Amino acid sequence: MFNILFFFTFYFSILISIIGYGSLIDSKEKNSISLGFLGLKGLFILIILSYFTNFLTPHNLIHNLVILIIGVLLFFYNYKKTIKINNFYIILSSIILFLGILLEKNHDDFFYYHFGYTLSLVNFTKIIGIGHLEHGFRTPSSIFYLNSLFYLPKIKYFMMHSGAIYFMAFSNIYLLEKIFYKKKINKNLFIIFLSLFSFIFVNTVFTRIAEHGTDRSALILILLLSIIFLENTSNKFQDYKYFKKNYEEILILLFLIISLKSFYLIYLIFLLFFLYKNKFIIKDFLVVKKILTNKITLLFVLGILLILITSFLNTGCFIYPAAFTCFENLSWTINKEEVVNMQLWYELWSKAGATPNYRVDNPLIYTQNFNWVSNWFSNYFFNKVSDFILVLILISVIMISVFYGKQKRKINIDISLFLFLIVVLFVEWFFNHPSLRYGGYTIIALLLFVPSSFYLAKNSTLNNLDKKLSILVLISFAFFSAKNILRIIDENKKYEYNPIQYPFYSLNKSSFVYDKKLKELMKHNDNHQNKKILIINKELLKSLDTKK
Repeated sequence: MFNILFFFTFYFSILISIIGYGSLIDSKEKNSISLGFLGLKGLFILIILSYFTNFLTPHNLIHNLVILIIGVLLFFYNYKKTIKINNFYIILSSIILFLGILLEKNHDDFFYYHFGYTLSLVNFTKIIGIGHLEHGFRTPSSIFYLNSLFYLPKIKYFMMHSGAIYFMAFSNIYLLEKIFYKKKINKNLFIIFLSLFSFIFVNTVFTRIAEHGTDRSALILILLLSIIFLENTSNKFQDYKYFKKNYEEILILLFLIISLKSFYLIYLIFLLFFLYKNKFIIKDFLVVKKILTNKITLLFVLGILLILITSFLNTGCFIYPAAFTCFENLSWTINKEEVVNMQLWYELWSKAGATPNYRVDNPLIYTQNFNWVSNWFSNYFFNKVSDFILVLILISVIMISVFYGKQKRKINIDISLFLFLIVVLFVEWFFNHPSLRYGGYTIIALLLFVPSSFYLAKNSTLNNLDKKLSILVLISFAFFSAKNILRIIDENKKYEYNPIQYPFYSLNKSSFVYDKKLKELMKHNDNHQNKKILIINKELLKSLDTKK
């Protein structure tokens, strides 16, 4: 029992530390405070801090302990001023979601490269050319940089898989705040229903944290981005203060989404259309100046620059595997032909042309035009996408059955622009990377949830609204809990996993294979002048045994 309480203490300490960092850049106006977004702001600050400090020092025990303690102190310093709100949400969500990180078996890619990359941040400062070590190291995610901050005394490596749970926890809290919005005047039913759709979806479809990888956290955040975008669109009484709040939230979410997966740069389209919709506010030069010098804008730019520089130092490409962003003839750059082949591989895999046990004969011809469509429908749409769509339909049917009423009302919400953007994103997704994990989950869900929320906002009864909302939220949490309890029972049978006595995931010698290789390179590479920055010697790397 002590072990699981010990584990939960670290888990909860990190959670309040993240909130503490969020309070650094939060508005001090009580009416504008969102505890959920406070946590997301904390993740925003910590990720930027993690990228920056790794150029100066490894994320060792001392570094991480200092960061944790500062965050906890900030939490308690600001508790009475800004944070003592909605405590019920954070306690309920954090306790329930804790079940998600009690696991024996991690994501399939965790020991393939997630753990290895995170471990490199723990043991070394910025390594130039690390992309040569393993192709998974060429596409780092901010979740690795976040997880590297959780290497702490006593707990050591066993919180280095938990970044996804914090994204999910604070997103849940944000959605709960939208669902149970306390201001009865001008209550936005459309946003309430869309938030509930999103909450049910996240807690019933994304139940297994080990399957989140580097993708699902970004997909959850895209739901939040959509809600904020639509909320701004539906509010006719806007001023600079309201615009500024939405603008900062959109920037923070976009940074987190892009940092988790670089090809989500396409979602910058939301920022462009948000600015266009609010052009009447930003037409003033002084307002533009305020925006450009806004602290969130500056942090956003700094964060994006750090991500691009990190990718460049890893591979010689600012955005890997986009070949046009790559520079040749650098001592550490990845061969451009190899970059092009990797881009083709990602496309081939997402179009069902390759699996661990199968690959089409001619990938280049297969991925061109519509040659891949019939095979994709046979081997991927049925039954992965089709089953997913059935789940979405079931959620929609339940929602409409619970809330539909003959009471008609007019709502001043225009969803046409948003649906146009989602259709554009759907087309881009389908033609370039039609895998659910590469954006499909959220895009398809929004295509169904947004019109359904619009319909319910116009045709629903308000009788016992809060009671119905509460019941569906509790059912969603119960589903998440039940799925994870059954998983833990199954892992106990398969692996003798006992979270009460030993709540940590399994580690073995092969888990540290990349760490050993890097240490060997540090020891034998005579070309580097600075122990803090290593340019990998390609020939030496080839001579090492790369098998786990």
